[in-house]
Amino acid sequence: MTDQGLEFLRQYEGPADQPKYARLSGALLAAIEAGYWAPGEKLPTESRLVAATPFSLGTVQRAMRSLVESGVVVRRQGAGSYVAAVAGRMDDPWHLRFLGDDGVSFLPVYPKVVFRDRLSGSGPWCDYLGIDPSDEVVRVDRRIDVAGEFNVFSRFYVEAERYGGLLYRPLDELDGANFKQILRTEFGLSITEIAQDVAIAAFDEEVRAALDVAASTDGLLLQVVARAGPGRPIYYQELFVPPTDRRLHIAELREGLAV
Repeated sequence: MTDQGLEFLRQYEGPADQPKYARLSGALLAAIEAGYWAPGEKLPTESRLVAATPFSLGTVQRAMRSLVESGVVVRRQGAGSYVAAVAGRMDDPWHLRFLGDDGVSFLPVYPKVVFRDRLSGSGPWCDYLGIDPSDEVVRVDRRIDVAGEFNVFSRFYVEAERYGGLLYRPLDELDGANFKQILRTEFGLSITEIAQDVAIAAFDEEVRAALDVAASTDGLLLQVVARAGPGRPIYYQELFVPPTDRRLHIAELREGLAV
């Protein structure tokens, strides 16, 4: 590929007021989405990206690292960076609907599992799920890349006694999965009610590290509980959104459909 082939930047680069690494990672992601590079195709090296774009090596490295962490790009030792065979885009997200530049479409999101375990103890999930601290839950944490612009951190909780099957699914199946679809296909559950609470919160150390933000960062905490008809809730989820100019559309659930 010649440097002229790197015209993707002019086609797909985001707004100039975004951080430089977000402009580059967003352009790379948009180009991959558009088929500029096919799954399995090798990407330009970091040195070629530096030579062909106005970005420094540090900016290029940070942009590429964010795409690797989100599962969109894979690195092969001694061979370079490649578009992942399956990019891991989540289909039909309900809670992370960030509006695109046209004010109508939603930005693509790419979740990547960073933690999964069975645990018990006291926490907000107890009240939301209606369980005791002695009851075990399955917790799945994911870092979610939003169109290459920024990351969101998610903690997802379900009762281990009822939905422990999530522990045994291969992690790569959970990376880009919509957990609501898994609950529907594996457990026969259709979510009929969603309740969402939103607040400004100070991020704890774990969240800050996952999002790579400063120690003083406050952001949006979205707390979600879902039910399938009357009775005990199905899942509880926490979503930590760093400061962003993107508008978040809070979806409602009506008769089993997110609108």
